[in-house]
Amino acid sequence: MKSAVSLKGTQEGYQLIIQSSASLQDVYEELETLTLQMKKDSHTGRKINFHVKTGQRELTDAEKEKVSAIVEDEYFKVSSFESEVLSLEKCLQWHKEASPTLEVRTVRSGQIVEAEGDMLLIGVVHPGGMVRATGSIYIIGELKGIAHAGVNGKESAVVVANFRYNAQVRIGDNVHVIEKKDQPTDEDSDTTEFVYVNDLHIIEVSSLENLKTIRPEIGKHAGGIYNG
Repeated sequence: MKSAVSLKGTQEGYQLIIQSSASLQDVYEELETLTLQMKKDSHTGRKINFHVKTGQRELTDAEKEKVSAIVEDEYFKVSSFESEVLSLEKCLQWHKEASPTLEVRTVRSGQIVEAEGDMLLIGVVHPGGMVRATGSIYIIGELKGIAHAGVNGKESAVVVANFRYNAQVRIGDNVHVIEKKDQPTDEDSDTTEFVYVNDLHIIEVSSLENLKTIRPEIGKHAGGIYNG
């Protein structure tokens, strides 16, 4: 029969691996036997940290306290608990970040439109207007104001737009100014490109056809599901 608890040494201490399918009573009993033997054999006189991994089981606060009470003494300490279970709150947060926010509107001077995760804007951003997103920004329309992607420091974000007008693009703390005032403008031209931060942390503008090569992870989200 497979043990309810197993031990694995690491540079940071030990991993206590609790089998997801084992009953908690078996876990507690084996844990007591294991740690009691370790305490008898340990003569290092230094503190040892235990990282508890519970796999597909999420322990309650009371269960975590029980495990800590069994393991801990003057030299043994439980420093962390880790599971592979996502809480509902984390799932909703992930879904929100993975699903682009759709905005169909005109952003006028002085207005700021914000989104958590990626933003798809269908409309016009006038001079003095701003769109901000923690992820990437995709604009179907005219960008004449400011587009700020990766506002929380996500430098892998991009801004996709038709850059035929004066505009300002920000990614994280990086700023790039699009200047078209000295160039002839063809109102019917399509100069859709994307702005990104390269490996040297410098903003670059590239043709849209290079987007998949430079940012291969883009396009793997479908309906909030990651197809990686």
